[in-house]
Amino acid sequence: MRKLFLWVIFLSIAFFLSMQISKEFQAKVLYFGDVIKIGILNFNANIINTITRHFNQAQHIKELTIALKDKEKLQYSYDALHNEYNELLRILETDIKPISEHFELSRVISFVEINKYTRVWLEQKDFQPTKEGSIYGLISDNKVAGIALFQNRRLLGLLNGDEKCSYSVAIGAERVPGIIKYDINKEVVADYIPLYAKIEVGDMVYTSGFDGIFYPGILVGEIESLEERQGYQVAVIKPALEKVAHFYWVIDSKTSEIPLENKTQEEIESLVESQESQAQPQSTQTQSAQMSEMQTERIQLE
Repeated sequence: MRKLFLWVIFLSIAFFLSMQISKEFQAKVLYFGDVIKIGILNFNANIINTITRHFNQAQHIKELTIALKDKEKLQYSYDALHNEYNELLRILETDIKPISEHFELSRVISFVEINKYTRVWLEQKDFQPTKEGSIYGLISDNKVAGIALFQNRRLLGLLNGDEKCSYSVAIGAERVPGIIKYDINKEVVADYIPLYAKIEVGDMVYTSGFDGIFYPGILVGEIESLEERQGYQVAVIKPALEKVAHFYWVIDSKTSEIPLENKTQEEIESLVESQESQAQPQSTQTQSAQMSEMQTERIQLE
């Protein structure tokens, strides 16, 4: 009986000590795990490339693949500059902080958790964070996939539908502002849409470029349904990208410095919304203020 008691004490102490392992040590273990995963993926890729070179004109395929990758990267850069140029033409009186996009192609290593398909680990390769806590955009086929950030020195992808995936959007031809967020019942929604805004089911949703994460004009999805909630319109969004890709383009706009670590969903949305309001043209802010005054007067009259 005494031996059994001693064994119970020993196992309890061992369990307690194992729980005290530092997060830094766990991060190092996970980091080495990523190195092994990347090594296996690279090994498999090398075998496939060897077979391809043997049976096909490998050099020609390699050159075309590199050229296609460079073309896609240049196309995204062109789209960003083209949208910014059109915006400058539309509102010449507004002071706009220039955004210098940087693109890196990143491979998906694995899902973060089993049965949770909205979070993936990404291969960072030569990609390094511009600042701790920065947010980066994720796109594929010129459609928004989600956002990315560094967590314990690893690049974490938060795809559309994740509870911490939030960014600014423009809806329809009138570029009505909204915030993409997670909804427990509807999954992906655009929230905080003004009640006075005229939007309809079927309107397309694009990035606004006001959050410093994406450049404007990237397709997010389409409105499936609308409802009113707590003084705002809420639009249920059908994402343009619904499947997890093997590769994503990571956008570094070099102006996104929103710390997400230990932040709640409400705090993230507030930070994104504040960046959007700072980046909006003065004329838009004036219109919003006038609309708020009109609504206040209407309430007083009622």
